[in-house]
Amino acid sequence: MKFIISFLILFFGPLTLAQKVSDTAVFKIEEQVFYLTDINKFLGTLETFRCVGSKSYLIQSLELSTSDYETLPDFVSDHSVLSRRQDQLQKILLLNKILIYSSSLNVEVKEKELIDIGFNKCNKSKKLTNIMKLFIKSEFLLRDRFLRQRRAVELDAHLLEKMKIFYSGINRRISSQVYFL
Repeated sequence: MKFIISFLILFFGPLTLAQKVSDTAVFKIEEQVFYLTDINKFLGTLETFRCVGSKSYLIQSLELSTSDYETLPDFVSDHSVLSRRQDQLQKILLLNKILIYSSSLNVEVKEKELIDIGFNKCNKSKKLTNIMKLFIKSEFLLRDRFLRQRRAVELDAHLLEKMKIFYSGINRRISSQVYFL
């Protein structure tokens, strides 16, 4: 009887474990692997920040505004679906690199500046997660770097091109590997 129980544990144990580990690796930045569950959790924070809309240079420059796609539904572990949403995944990969880059910089943001961009209306929970703090930090990093001011100005083609060059530098500087192509 012990032999049969041992055999069942040895034989079915890995199958049970494999069923629990059903997440799909999507990309890796530096040494951190991002799985579908990570990205789907990230989408909630992104949706909150996308609410700022045209007042966010980060969202506009990455073309992640609500006018591009009304909502960002969760990603599913299906290669054909991931292939169709490859453009969104590339933008999310770059956005994560920008957040990682800005995390090491000292950018101070005042409550009034968040009110000015309409963030307080978007953040219904009134709680700032670490990822949300990185979104805010990255937003005001762009304002400091490219506008040399915090107040809103129109994002023109010249400014957009400068930001894309900046993003290109971040993309080269922070290594990544993509698994969904």
